[in-house]
Amino acid sequence: MATQVIHPQATPIALPPTGPAEAPAVSFLGSSTTASVNIEAKAPFSSIQALFDHLHAHPDDVAKLNATYPRRGVIKTAALYKGESDQKFTIDLSPMRNSRIPEALRQSLDPHGLGEVLDFFDAISAQYVPVILSSLSLLAGTDLSAAHTSYNMNYRLCDYNPNTAAPESSNGCGAHTDYGTFSIIFQDGKPGLELEETPGTWVPVPGDATVVLTGWCAVILSGGRISAAKHRVRRVPGVRRLSAVLFVAPDLDVKLKPIDDSQPIKAFSDTIMRGYLNVETFKDVMGKRWRYREGNEEIDNADSLSQDNEIENMVWG
Repeated sequence: MATQVIHPQATPIALPPTGPAEAPAVSFLGSSTTASVNIEAKAPFSSIQALFDHLHAHPDDVAKLNATYPRRGVIKTAALYKGESDQKFTIDLSPMRNSRIPEALRQSLDPHGLGEVLDFFDAISAQYVPVILSSLSLLAGTDLSAAHTSYNMNYRLCDYNPNTAAPESSNGCGAHTDYGTFSIIFQDGKPGLELEETPGTWVPVPGDATVVLTGWCAVILSGGRISAAKHRVRRVPGVRRLSAVLFVAPDLDVKLKPIDDSQPIKAFSDTIMRGYLNVETFKDVMGKRWRYREGNEEIDNADSLSQDNEIENMVWG
């Protein structure tokens, strides 16, 4: 199944080679926001399911994993008790978090899928992240790799499991745009992921498609030449769905403004143009609402302003 790259451009380009094989072609379809890219890798969903099943049944291992990152934990289970949260369970990893897992715990979880999952993300990071950054640089008209020297990445496993606080809810993951440069989403074959093609119009993505979604950092660094893809996940009550996501963002200390002070195609706020925000601060601002949806943080007036509206006001002024 061809990968879908979600951004606004319509100019044909070719991705750089990923190895000995011929470079995969990227062919933008007129004014559509989709393009085909040949990402052959498949996520190890049998191992992902085995890992979730083991952790669901062994709360002691959940506590041990969460103790490695006590600030917000590794495993999010708010869907067990909070019906208004996103009705999913997640395992959040990253190179930094992985390094904190004690060797004894790692060895005990490897037979339940953790080792294969981490090997998968390592392979995807090495093979495809530079390729996608190169293709987005062509769309942006500037070299984005200079802002991505530390490989600031996060890995997420999602289990849209019927055993939640609100089993009949159709909300799997609320509508949002990602904060970073791009995300690669691998799906287990079941539908649910939807993209907003025009405001209020949601288009289902085939369940066996792998998608690349651009985020807000790509918008800003490119001077608005790349747009952020708004998306959501709708649950089918009674159906279990798994996904694996690789998030890629600029280095945390990068100032968020158009690279090389290039002229944006749409006016940004003074905060953005003067570089008052770095990536770390921007992530924290965006994060307060996704942490609310995941049950890790309470906020005042949660329904008064959507995450996207708040960020649009910050970015565009």
